[in-house]
Amino acid sequence: MGVPLSVQRQLTTLWKLEESSGSNFPGSDHHPTDRKNWISGLNPEKIHLNQIVWPGTHNSATNQIGFFITRPFGECQSRSVYEQLVLGTRLLDVRVNENRNVCHGPLVTYGVDVVINDVKKFISETESEIIVLEVRTEFGHSDPPEFENYLKQQLGEYLIHQDE
Repeated sequence: MGVPLSVQRQLTTLWKLEESSGSNFPGSDHHPTDRKNWISGLNPEKIHLNQIVWPGTHNSATNQIGFFITRPFGECQSRSVYEQLVLGTRLLDVRVNENRNVCHGPLVTYGVDVVINDVKKFISETESEIIVLEVRTEFGHSDPPEFENYLKQQLGEYLIHQDE
């Protein structure tokens, strides 16, 4: 007995999507054995930062958000920021509210200090890794007071200036 026609159609559709997805790009054959230090394995003379497809996570710091009942609706990641970085994530999407707490919509978790400490810990353990950290105010919330200055104080020595 063969594969049902409906399954064959679905498989064909998936193969076509995979072929057209752009999964063959410079560096797509790079499979580091040490995910914690994968950037160090890239040859900076052959590849520029803007040629890297940055592995990232959405709502990166939501591993402890909400309560048992609401967690499935707000938790996008089950691992801490540090664990994600060790596994190879290099782009973090962190949403905060006016109290400098990580949030996802109305759900709130720990303070952004936890994220900053995880980033600092990871950077202190590596030599050439780069993290793209996007910290922004969650929609519907006000910016935390003096937040930009706070981030500069906490991460200043690690920051790379963003050009206009």
